[in-house]
Amino acid sequence: MKTRYLLVADRLQDLNPEFDLGVCVCTELLSRGIAVDYMDLFEADADQPSERYLSHLPVREILSSNAARDPFWELGPSRPADVGEYRVILQRKDPPVDDLFIAHSKHFEKTPPDVVQINRPPATYELSEHTAALRYPDFAAPTAVCSSLEQVLVAVRGQTGEVVLKPENTYCGIGVNFVRPDAPESDLRAYWETWQPHVIVQPYLEAIETSGDLRILTINGRVLGSVLRVPAAGSRLANLHQGATAARLEPTPRQLEACRMVAADLNPLGLYLLGLDFIGEDLTEVNFTSPTTIVQINHVNNIRADKDMVDELEKMWREGRLNV
Repeated sequence: MKTRYLLVADRLQDLNPEFDLGVCVCTELLSRGIAVDYMDLFEADADQPSERYLSHLPVREILSSNAARDPFWELGPSRPADVGEYRVILQRKDPPVDDLFIAHSKHFEKTPPDVVQINRPPATYELSEHTAALRYPDFAAPTAVCSSLEQVLVAVRGQTGEVVLKPENTYCGIGVNFVRPDAPESDLRAYWETWQPHVIVQPYLEAIETSGDLRILTINGRVLGSVLRVPAAGSRLANLHQGATAARLEPTPRQLEACRMVAADLNPLGLYLLGLDFIGEDLTEVNFTSPTTIVQINHVNNIRADKDMVDELEKMWREGRLNV
């Protein structure tokens, strides 16, 4: 019987235990006696055939995990592992969703169906986190997805107040900019040339200044918890990596209804772990490549969402085995 989890992630030096869901969940897994291996995605050769790729995953066992320690993981020696050794694979590669991300994801698409994969490609790269909310027009903030400078100009000029520009496939507030509807064309052209081929245009929602940005984290339709991200003084970016602070705020019934609808739609596609972002009552993003905030959810709510997440993962694995 498989008893191991695999964490597929960025390079060790790029993981931040202050925010990283993988580090937090690994600590809980080890406390239960469940073995966990770590795979540095950049150590694998994406150009090899999938059969070879999945039978020779370059992994190191996580011997101990402590977010307060430096280094936060004690790792064993490198060894090749077969994907069939694992009951659950946690995919934690941060965006951008580029050619490298997609190349590795295509191999993991061929993972046996009895292995729970969080989250499972191809939906992780076929959908965009910044535009997925448009699948739910009753809840989504007004959003234009622009694929040319001309479309950017029309979308910006059509606003009545300040405008938010976002690249399509970055994260943590990278590339977010604020402009007026009458912004010089030269400025918009420069932004487009930097972040093309797709740019997101949204109205600036003033609720970001009065109530912040609420992240609700769900797994397999189960709400793990929520955290309000409040921009730092002088900033309008509600990303914790950009200096925002975490606070407690209970979700509203409308926000929870949006979570239920999104989970019902995306879970069947293999997107089980979701980070839904709300400004006021408006759904602005649905994060699924490597959603974070479980550490902050635990802190502000005095709960153990990581324990609830592992409970759900184990339940998914047991139920999945019965259906294979």
